[in-house]
This record gives sequence, C-alpha cells and structure tokens, in this order.
Amino acid sequence: MHAILFLKSNAAFFVCFCSSPDNHKEKHIKRIVGLPGDWVGTIYDVVHIPEGHCWVEGDNSASSLDSRSFGPVPLGLVKGRVTHILWPPHRVSSIERKTSRNRVSPS
Repeated sequence: MHAILFLKSNAAFFVCFCSSPDNHKEKHIKRIVGLPGDWVGTIYDVVHIPEGHCWVEGDNSASSLDSRSFGPVPLGLVKGRVTHILWPPHRVSSIERKTSRNRVSPS
C-alpha cells in the first residue's frame, strides 16, 4: 500500500539513486515522493518529513524496502537522479516524472 501524502512542497516524484539509511554500502533505486516539511500518512502512522530529509518509495509496494520501512531518508544519502532504464534491452527508455494525483492532497 502506498502512503497518503499531505504536501507543502511540490514534491519531486522523480526516481533517485540513494544509499540505504541502514547500510550505506547498500544502494537503492526509489521514487522521491515527499520533501522536507511534507506530511506522509501510512497505514500505520502520520509522519512529518524533517528538514534535510525526503520520503522515498519503491514502485513495488508489496516487497519494497523504503521509507515505509526505515522512515525519512537524509538528503545526503540521495546520490543522483535516475533518467533512463538500460536493462533489459527491450525496456530501454527514459523515465518520466509521474505523480499519482489520487495519492496527493495539499496540507
């Protein structure tokens, strides 16, 4: 299940490459869905994203280790933006920024 977002910011909704907050050697590809000052409602809690952090989610919510598991991610762990899919070859394409409007409401 995706989080319900209450956004102050115009959250980026872009795909990023980041280090895991639990193990900095572990790398993840996730979608940034919340920025500092935003509120995120999960099925268990409502979380305020503190300054210097973001909320990341994987596209496969059933098996994704993301902010729903480890909380807000320090922005310093975000290493870059993912712009293209390169593998497998039949899926080579650019990645568009997408916002699921049914998940977003202004705070």
